[in-house]
Amino acid sequence: MTALTSALEITKLAHEMHVDEAELAFLATTSPDDLRDLRGIVSHAMFSRHESRVKGLAAVSKKLPAAVTAKITEIAMGPMLSARVAAVMDPADAAKLAGHLKPEFLAELSVHLDPSRVEAIIARLDRGLVVDVGRRLLADGHLLTLARFTGVVGPETSLKVVDGASGAEILRLALFIDEPSVIDPLLAGLPDETVTEIAAAGPDHSDAFDALLLALSEDSRARIASLT
Repeated sequence: MTALTSALEITKLAHEMHVDEAELAFLATTSPDDLRDLRGIVSHAMFSRHESRVKGLAAVSKKLPAAVTAKITEIAMGPMLSARVAAVMDPADAAKLAGHLKPEFLAELSVHLDPSRVEAIIARLDRGLVVDVGRRLLADGHLLTLARFTGVVGPETSLKVVDGASGAEILRLALFIDEPSVIDPLLAGLPDETVTEIAAAGPDHSDAFDALLLALSEDSRARIASLT
């Protein structure tokens, strides 16, 4: 199980660094806790690297109408830089700007966001927009990104996002969730058919399924057992 957890942390670290996982294969024997700490250090370093620049852009955006800023954001800045700027914007201003951005652009931007830095922004967004962006991430296979936001948007919104997702998709999504306490409420809200699908995916993803069971409460494990 430790090997699986380390592999998951390497996947998350590669995502943070925007590199291929193969480039980090030398870290395979590193403990999950050390890899998690390294990911936090890398995230902070990458954000701090251009902090003065993005704060300047955020200040400029505050002086322009939201519709104009949105157009500049989509055409000139792109999703990665926009994610950095969003993290230092006033939450109310950022939420207002998000309402003028295309959902497909917000989905691309989300891949580069650190959810912990934008929680106050997400709390101000229309839930319909959050669900729309989440479903686009799911459709594009960005399960890691989706998992990082699951704890921020809450189980009710998360359940709307994954409505219609396959059991195998939800199993992989659960693997990437950093906070295990988020998984139980998510599973509790899933219909029996989906939970049965998750269990059916177990034999083909045995390590992932075992990791999921370890993260669940006794009641959730009992529910899975009763359905299989």
